[in-house]
Amino acid sequence: MEPGEPDSGTPDAGQPDGGAPDAGAPDAGEPDAGAGDGGTFLSEVPLWQVEHDPAHATGCFGRSIALGDVNGDGQRDLVVAAPPCLSLTRDPGRVSLFAGEAPYFSTQGVTAVMDWRNANSRTNGNRMTVSTGNVDGDDFADVLVSGQYGALVFKGQADLASVFTEPAFVVPGGGVYNNAVFADVNGDGLDDVVSVRGLAVSVFLATPGAPGGPFTLVERAEPLYTGSVRRAGDVDGDGAQDLVLSSSMGDGYSLVPGCKSGSPGPCEGGLAAQPFWTVGSQSLSLFPDLNGDGVPERFTGPGGGTVRLHLSEAGGGYASAPTWSAMGDPVFANFGSSITSVGDVDGDGQRQDFVVGSDGRLYFYSPAEGVSSALNPVWSWPRADVLPQGYEGFNRFAVIPPGDLNGDGFDDLVAGLAPPTGLVGGPAGRVVILGGGQVPAEPATAPYLPPVAGCGLTLDPEHGKADLAVDADVLARTLYVERRTFAADSCEILEGCVPAPGERRLLRFSTSIQNLGSAAAVVPGWDERPDLYIWDECHGHDHLTNFAQYALRDAQGNEVVEGRKQGFYLIDYQRQCDDAAPYLLSFDRMSISVGWTDIYVADIPCQWIDITDLTDGTYSLRVGVDEQDIIEEADVLPNEAILNVRIQGDSVTVVP
Repeated sequence: MEPGEPDSGTPDAGQPDGGAPDAGAPDAGEPDAGAGDGGTFLSEVPLWQVEHDPAHATGCFGRSIALGDVNGDGQRDLVVAAPPCLSLTRDPGRVSLFAGEAPYFSTQGVTAVMDWRNANSRTNGNRMTVSTGNVDGDDFADVLVSGQYGALVFKGQADLASVFTEPAFVVPGGGVYNNAVFADVNGDGLDDVVSVRGLAVSVFLATPGAPGGPFTLVERAEPLYTGSVRRAGDVDGDGAQDLVLSSSMGDGYSLVPGCKSGSPGPCEGGLAAQPFWTVGSQSLSLFPDLNGDGVPERFTGPGGGTVRLHLSEAGGGYASAPTWSAMGDPVFANFGSSITSVGDVDGDGQRQDFVVGSDGRLYFYSPAEGVSSALNPVWSWPRADVLPQGYEGFNRFAVIPPGDLNGDGFDDLVAGLAPPTGLVGGPAGRVVILGGGQVPAEPATAPYLPPVAGCGLTLDPEHGKADLAVDADVLARTLYVERRTFAADSCEILEGCVPAPGERRLLRFSTSIQNLGSAAAVVPGWDERPDLYIWDECHGHDHLTNFAQYALRDAQGNEVVEGRKQGFYLIDYQRQCDDAAPYLLSFDRMSISVGWTDIYVADIPCQWIDITDLTDGTYSLRVGVDEQDIIEEADVLPNEAILNVRIQGDSVTVVP
């Protein structure tokens, strides 16, 4: 076994997300071995877990994780990144090491505050990821910590508490970076560092013991630009690791081979001079060979939670028609944000299992023999299709397949669960081990995903009109009550989302705004209608104000309490229809394209109605959008959704 393994925190190949995933609330009981017959079954209860440090108030623990034998004792250790939850903070982030202790890891880690060795006044821990590798051939896995403001290599050693004391190598340059990975691009058995600073790619070959230092830059005659870099494995079988580079706009990907001595093609800057292939796509994940030709398969998609599997073809290239497609559940948006091969988790003898991440849910697939169009998930974490009361939040999953950790014959999963960047403040996050096992007989129905189907849309960008609606199903399946305490100087107080500091009782829900018209829903810009916008000090940009209205009404139709969410920023977030318009990221005007939705997930700030002073009982929950006619609409569909709900203490139930 290599002392270092690929990390799970590689840059997202999809669009920027705005929610967060969850594996269910932590359970205080003992891990469940399944049914009483002594069998081992999949369960929502983790076999092992470690929580975030409450003292790291701004941190999102577990956003990136890695495994490797850092202290050289023969057991893999767990490396956990805790970058800042919000991007405007100056928190440099923290990195923790948990020693391997059979069968899992110690729950007492050693933690270091990152020093990025960067003089930029904005330096913080944004985009922080961790990975492990071996840069000098010794018995210790080394650690690469990468972020927006640097990339540093730390040597493994017996004393874990000393690992992050001083870096062995700092990628030079300063200023703003993007990301970096370990990859043996020249096939010499040592991991090199491939860094993206700004948009420029640099390759630093491992040269242990060399007079010039442990890494040597490979000069380029012409610059190579990318939005991010990821390891792809040795796709062409030449012994050198290959890379996936994204386009600077995130709408395409290229497979760039490594370059070793004797490679048939020309090299440039430590990599092949030409990509092996390029594909236009909003997302990309490579998957181990399924059809026996030795070439990895390719998951691509148009973004917004739609994923398509294309198999490699014998003559080279990939099939134009997908073998399998799936569309995500808008309750758990951004389906396909990660796709990870995980071995044989359910013990059926087939090692083609994979998990698909989304905001708030991890879906488990177990193909019996290859992947077909009829494939559905057989399990998920959490298992329910609705949010539970007291919901943990829409955490994003970072998954590593460690194999069978506890020797029960089923491969397990190590998963970091943390909010994605920019929407939810800390402290937050945890790392869990999800045990493998047989799929339980109940529930008998598969985790919900909508069918891959069109909506009968007619796109007419020139003469058509938008038609907005509120998704009542998403509203009903995301209702929960949360008690939360607010400081007097919190943003929620400053923005009027709650009337007073202290503990408040909140009715939370997701609002999914659909555009099912024939043209994009375009909001006038600030220069055209400054009266529509309000500056948000906490987020550092203008927000569209009063675009949606939230209210509870009594049996007589009287409004008894209303929501106070002020800030909206409309984007293409979830692809609602398979005949939707292409994804559009507009820099001058907010918009929702035809067939897309913008979703304000239930756990983001101010996405609630404060019910602290409300008497328990039955009410009508009403959510309306664009009732000031900011957007010119066809007005075929209603701009509101109304649900009858029963509120009792810390629970809410939808009633007829």
